[in-house]
Amino acid sequence: MKRKLLFLFVFTCIFLIQAAGAEINAITYQELVASISRVQEPLISDKHVIFTARGDARYVGIAFEHEDYRFIHSFQRIIRRDLYGKPQVDDQGRPLETVLFYIAEIPPEMKELTYRMVVDGLWTTDPQNPHTKYDYINGMNVSILPVEYYEIFQTSQRDSNLVKFTYEGNPGAVIRLAGTFNNWDPFMYELTEISPGRYEISLPLPKGTWYYAYFEGTTQRPDSTNSNHVYTKDGRVASVLVVK
Repeated sequence: MKRKLLFLFVFTCIFLIQAAGAEINAITYQELVASISRVQEPLISDKHVIFTARGDARYVGIAFEHEDYRFIHSFQRIIRRDLYGKPQVDDQGRPLETVLFYIAEIPPEMKELTYRMVVDGLWTTDPQNPHTKYDYINGMNVSILPVEYYEIFQTSQRDSNLVKFTYEGNPGAVIRLAGTFNNWDPFMYELTEISPGRYEISLPLPKGTWYYAYFEGTTQRPDSTNSNHVYTKDGRVASVLVVK
């Protein structure tokens, strides 16, 4: 029985579980890959998008506007195999039903993804997505994909230099923010309570590495939504933020 199941699994597809960004859970990633059966329009599954491309291309990559097109994410290839584990081929010996794919995680607070693809060395819009627009800043056509907007409550960089700081604690408190960006002045910035126990403030910060903490009265607290912490000279814990 186990051998039969193994054969069925091999017959269905063999794929490479490679980090499409370490942020995607390995089990979720495997399930998404297993759902790919053909080349089609970008498919949204919860907070992920499955992009596919024709398997006859030698190389396909994708770059996103929210990353300033700085990174090209390589597509992976699914190869269909027979019961003996051998790739299925046509009369010319070429693999059958190969599909190239890339799985992306939808960033929070976005209503659409803007992207472009590179196919065998040439930049292009997504051949599987009919929705495009012209990017006047970069002088090129790009593909667009509407996605469902969602938020996560954590400190993060919102655009080129705006950072939203968040704090979660007891309702009705006075929470202030200080760091290397204001010479650790604990009275300059006070967070706004947007809902019971949730506080936030947005500040424009230049590129660089910044150290900060929250203050409730005289008590200094690191940012619980940011796992990047360091110890200051006085032995306290401060959070670290890199503005790109």
